[in-house]
Amino acid sequence: MPLIRRVSILAGITVGMLGLAASPAVAAQNRTLTLDASDPLAAKALQICYDAHKFGPAIPYADIDCKVSYAPSSYQAAHGPEHQVGDRVMNYASTTVTHTLAWSDTVTSSDSFEVSTSVKATIWGAAEAAVTAKYTKTWTRSSTISQTNSLPVPACNAGWFSRAAEMGTATGDLRLDFNSDTKIRSGTKKRYRHVVINNSTFSAPTGKNDLLIARSRAMTSQERTACAS
Repeated sequence: MPLIRRVSILAGITVGMLGLAASPAVAAQNRTLTLDASDPLAAKALQICYDAHKFGPAIPYADIDCKVSYAPSSYQAAHGPEHQVGDRVMNYASTTVTHTLAWSDTVTSSDSFEVSTSVKATIWGAAEAAVTAKYTKTWTRSSTISQTNSLPVPACNAGWFSRAAEMGTATGDLRLDFNSDTKIRSGTKKRYRHVVINNSTFSAPTGKNDLLIARSRAMTSQERTACAS
């Protein structure tokens, strides 16, 4: 009987020790680093991922690779800030005068990260593919419009055109998946297999529904000196 009790006790200790060992799910979670897009470490992780993907397999004994994916949680289209396009014209006459104005305007994309051009191209590729697949929306990273329009300007007024381009904005999680544990933080030996960057925002012109607005204002006292009474 004493022998049987000892075996039972040892078995219980063994089970308890196994229970303290990390499960695969916990181990995987511990190898995931979660950051906010505003954290400077996010930009560093993106650069490490890009370098690992581009140079890793070419370096002897450094079989490291990294994939970038994007999971957008929201997408909305709204007009960006209004800004003047073309020249401002002055009407010194005593009646409304219609001016013909030629103008050109370029609107470009923006995102949450201050990274190199190469890294930016990589993350935008992932963002565009994900947004197109989920929301059936297509962006243009840079949109240039050139037009000539008629602008009526009241007497003794300054006139100009303003434009507000429609921008599509996606927010979600950018995910970096390394094929082996990789050091991300300096000053620590801890390594990560996955990096999730929350609140990753990408905004780009849709090329649709842009607003062109005719604006005018009364001349200042200095400007009115040459204005017809």
